[in-house]
Amino acid sequence: MARRVVFDTNVLVSAYLWKGMARRALEKVREGEWVLLSSKDTVDELIRVLAYDKFGLRPNEIQPIIQDLTKIGHFLEVKTTVEIIKNDPTDNVFLALAIDGQAEIIVSGDHHLLDLGSFKGIPIVRVRKFLSS
Repeated sequence: MARRVVFDTNVLVSAYLWKGMARRALEKVREGEWVLLSSKDTVDELIRVLAYDKFGLRPNEIQPIIQDLTKIGHFLEVKTTVEIIKNDPTDNVFLALAIDGQAEIIVSGDHHLLDLGSFKGIPIVRVRKFLSS
């Protein structure tokens, strides 16, 4: 059985919009090495961030990204509520998803998550470390 992973929003944005390490991490999911977990909250957060002016994406450009994520990822309903990160509460949805989805690892570029180091025994690492695992 493939291992389960949570990518936070900035990893997904980088993977979909640019070539580089985040894209290679997403390829590990496409190749079946990892199962990418997602939830309504994490998808909603991705849509919100992709709509930022700095990315210049219109809704018809965001929709194929979400469709692809839905196709390659494992979508689940999250029951757990986490309120660990106070400075950026939206980051908590990735921790809750990792718990309910029994993730082995969380991949992030967000210092709020990375500063935790791990959560309930689940390591939180940068993309570079994930690629070397």
